[in-house]
Amino acid sequence: MRSLYPIIHIIGLPGSGKTTLGKKLSKALGFPVFEIGEYRKMFPSSSIGEADAWVALFRDLSKKRWKNCILETTGLNARETFLKVALPFPQRVIVKLYAQRKVLYGRIGKKRRGEQGGEWTFSADYPDKLKFVRKLYREFKKVPSDITIDTTRLEPQKVFQIALKKIENYKMMYSNYD
Repeated sequence: MRSLYPIIHIIGLPGSGKTTLGKKLSKALGFPVFEIGEYRKMFPSSSIGEADAWVALFRDLSKKRWKNCILETTGLNARETFLKVALPFPQRVIVKLYAQRKVLYGRIGKKRRGEQGGEWTFSADYPDKLKFVRKLYREFKKVPSDITIDTTRLEPQKVFQIALKKIENYKMMYSNYD
């Protein structure tokens, strides 16, 4: 029988390592990764398009029966409050990745030009990832999580190892709950 895991919800600001961790966990566990940014690209850049993106994401999570998958978001969208209410602990484990602001700026700057914000569709108030980090860094620090990892001085493999070890504890709790 396949192990059951809660939704692994990776949150973090641009440059924190969400995508890298999501890919490593996906490969190790065999779970799909759902990135809200990919859903946003499918719909118009408007409030209705934003809502449609979240509905499409929730539909796909529902097809996975809300388990054994990875969700990647910033953790700062109002629609994420739905997840907190609909999927209380232990159905979702939140892995928060953060780094010092200057490290995030450096990581964003190292990305290819198109990844710095060319397809960035968070909102019209934040036209690129650097401005997003600049304006919301303090706010993000307040976002609660189950697992918090400071990626400032860690290599991606070490972040993966820490996350996987801590997620295993939640797997056991979830299996007892489900």
